[in-house]
Amino acid sequence: MTRTEGESFTDEELQRNYEDYLENEAQLSKATREVYLREAGFLLSYLATRNLDIASISLRDLDDYLQHRDATLDARTVSRINSSLRSLFTYLVKDDIRQDNIALLLEKPRMDEYLPHALSVAEVDSILDEMKRQAEDDILFMRDYTFFELIYSCGLRISEAVGLKVSSYNRDERTLIVFGKRSKERMVFVGQIAADALDRYLEQVRPVLAAANRRRARRTAKDRDSTDAMFLGRRGESLTRQAMHKRYHRIVESLGIDATVHALRHSYATHLLRNGANIRQVQMLLGHADIKTTQIYTHLDTDDLLATFDKYFPLSQDGDGGKEA
Repeated sequence: MTRTEGESFTDEELQRNYEDYLENEAQLSKATREVYLREAGFLLSYLATRNLDIASISLRDLDDYLQHRDATLDARTVSRINSSLRSLFTYLVKDDIRQDNIALLLEKPRMDEYLPHALSVAEVDSILDEMKRQAEDDILFMRDYTFFELIYSCGLRISEAVGLKVSSYNRDERTLIVFGKRSKERMVFVGQIAADALDRYLEQVRPVLAAANRRRARRTAKDRDSTDAMFLGRRGESLTRQAMHKRYHRIVESLGIDATVHALRHSYATHLLRNGANIRQVQMLLGHADIKTTQIYTHLDTDDLLATFDKYFPLSQDGDGGKEA
């Protein structure tokens, strides 16, 4: 909706229209929309207490707002706030509420280089083996093992794994169709170990969980069927990211390993590169739009460099193995 000059609007109207813009025009994920709307609310509340109008505030006003938020915010948080403000002011210009996007002029915080934490192969094995061991007595752990095996073996985000459909799996070709950020579709390959686990889950575990869902639907007289969801909860409902985060952390904490679920995806990429995959291939498998995002995985930590130095540089060896200069 385009506004005429001088037309007034309430903060509630602005937020409703901005929400519609984020969903239908910008087509951002639900999680990103929630962050951007929350940040818009913070700014509008701040402006209201100072009798300032978002249609006419200056860059100085915006800088003052960021200082008001918290002068001690870390660079990553400030960067996220700036991104949300750029989106908001893009909408304001598009809807003729403003003539300029002053958020584009905000100073970018200096970001420390981010190096993802990758697990060793042994650590990944210990996590998955523990889930597999517990799966002998509990079908939910068989589901968990399959779920996290796919995350590691296919380099999935947890949101992508939760959103998998039975129909997305091609058993003959051992491929999955995955919907990533902004509903971008990609195909991933399922390794033999993960494929064996997935086939077993679909044949032995999922039918039991789906039956629980049908019984529940009959009792409540509601259709709660999740017929195409790959992974189901104990009552047959679709899984949530929060539930799977909790189950994962119980396992890793019991093993004394400090690692997030996302570390499995980091490990997938790092292990591929260390075993000879090229960065373009890894970019496609991870679903990164920009290869710069994938390049963070090309790092080698100090221990790797030292081990390589000790192994191949002759003068690093003890004894008389090296030649005299």
